[in-house]
Amino acid sequence: MTADARPRPRGPVRPRKSIRSAGLFVLGVLLDTYCVINVPGAVIFTGREDPAVELTSAGVVIVLVSIACWTTVFVRTRSPVAVLVAGAILMLIGVSYVLALVGVYHALLRWPRRTGVIAGATAASLLLYVAREVFTDWGHALAWTFADGTAYDPVAGNLAVVALAALSCGLVAGLVAYRRARIDASASRVRAQREHERADALHGEVARQAERERIARDLHDGLGHRLSSVALAAGAFEAQATDATVDPALTEWARLVRRQAHAALEDVRGVVGALRADADVVETHPAASIRMVGELLAEMRAAGHRIEAYVVVEGADRVDPATDAAAYRIVQESLTNAIKHAPGALISITVDASRGSGIRIRIVNDLVAATGGVPGGGNGIGGIRERASSAGGTAWIGPHDGVFIVDVSLPWEEQG
Repeated sequence: MTADARPRPRGPVRPRKSIRSAGLFVLGVLLDTYCVINVPGAVIFTGREDPAVELTSAGVVIVLVSIACWTTVFVRTRSPVAVLVAGAILMLIGVSYVLALVGVYHALLRWPRRTGVIAGATAASLLLYVAREVFTDWGHALAWTFADGTAYDPVAGNLAVVALAALSCGLVAGLVAYRRARIDASASRVRAQREHERADALHGEVARQAERERIARDLHDGLGHRLSSVALAAGAFEAQATDATVDPALTEWARLVRRQAHAALEDVRGVVGALRADADVVETHPAASIRMVGELLAEMRAAGHRIEAYVVVEGADRVDPATDAAAYRIVQESLTNAIKHAPGALISITVDASRGSGIRIRIVNDLVAATGGVPGGGNGIGGIRERASSAGGTAWIGPHDGVFIVDVSLPWEEQG
């Protein structure tokens, strides 16, 4: 964004605006104090060789009224109507139309759609004001200023009055046009900057989607292929293991391998479908939920893992799906880590989930000095912490007194 299009800080602007308002007020009061001469009966002309004027009681009142009217310039941007009313009062009295033009300027900026009405009313008011100065006794200020001790030419004076009014109108119109052009240019810059930002955001989204498409292809072509092969092999293994001569424990192992291979393949398909923008994903298996913890524990026990569990889940159908899935994935990843790094060790798991207390997950296993388990990639603990943080919870993970602890607390978020 360019410097002109940035929102200006409020701090420095207000002092500058106050200084401008004070300067305009002082100049306006001085001008209209002098222009009191325009009003018949407001001053007394004295002296012949050295002309002078003296304010009458009416003139003093008019000066005070002028000062009061000019105080409206301090609210000219917030309330142009107040300036217009005050300017109209001074025009009716016959002092000057300067304050009225100040109000017209700010009214035109405030209500651009009413330009015709405001301009027409201004022109009519100035015409009446000039006509009064030309055809009546009003308007002595100009004659007093330029007489200079010589005879004053009424015709030239009247022409000067008309020209001054026309020049004032032209000046206000020019200032309004200039200010509107600056406002339009600033608005155009802001719109252009927003379009650039929108284009940059779109470009970034396209790049991210392209990366997601690449990851989806790699998962589908690589991991998906391997898992499909594992699932087929596991199915064949289970078919062979159903023979009566085979150990029933081996048969159960074969069945477990086949189920886990199919579940992993379904997970990969779900991830691939979510990554692809144009994919019409149809869920063929239930989404991850803390209600599936019991099934997960049963499968792991069937595989021969020693697990002690205390699971209490209340109202899981009302919890936010993202929090629900995060809780299940944390339990799943924690158990996977325990099995990998401490095979054969007793695993103690506690899951307590309710609307009043939130979701508490605690998994403890004995530390094993040396293992022959599956090597880890080092991302499991980091993934647990990230899931807990994204759900607005906390996670404490690490060894303590000979055991390894995963302790996670998640807030209970109701689904919208």
